[in-house]
Amino acid sequence: MRVVAQGEITVIWLGPVRSTKKKVSGYSPLPMENGTYVIGHSETGHHHVLSRPDAASVMVLDRPPEGMRVLRAILDQPMQLKHERGFDTHEPLELVPGEYEFRIAREYDPYEELARRSMD
Repeated sequence: MRVVAQGEITVIWLGPVRSTKKKVSGYSPLPMENGTYVIGHSETGHHHVLSRPDAASVMVLDRPPEGMRVLRAILDQPMQLKHERGFDTHEPLELVPGEYEFRIAREYDPYEELARRSMD
């Protein structure tokens, strides 16, 4: 797997890493929400989350392009990217240890003349 998608989230595998302690320039640590890393927010509360936040280090790009959210994750163990919804859900993605980039799609609203994150 190099590039896959789960709804509005594009997942790019960047390769293996040796430690979850790696720091990436231009990124800041992403705070956990309710004990997990929320990779993609949903307006209905059915977020895309990592199944093993204890084995991950997630950072958010400090200055992303307008309307985008870009995350960098370093996974120490295998885990899943899960969609927290009991119906009409995206299948979990199996992630192997390594470094990943998560890009949340954006859409352009010509009426408001702005780019914003795509809604799930």
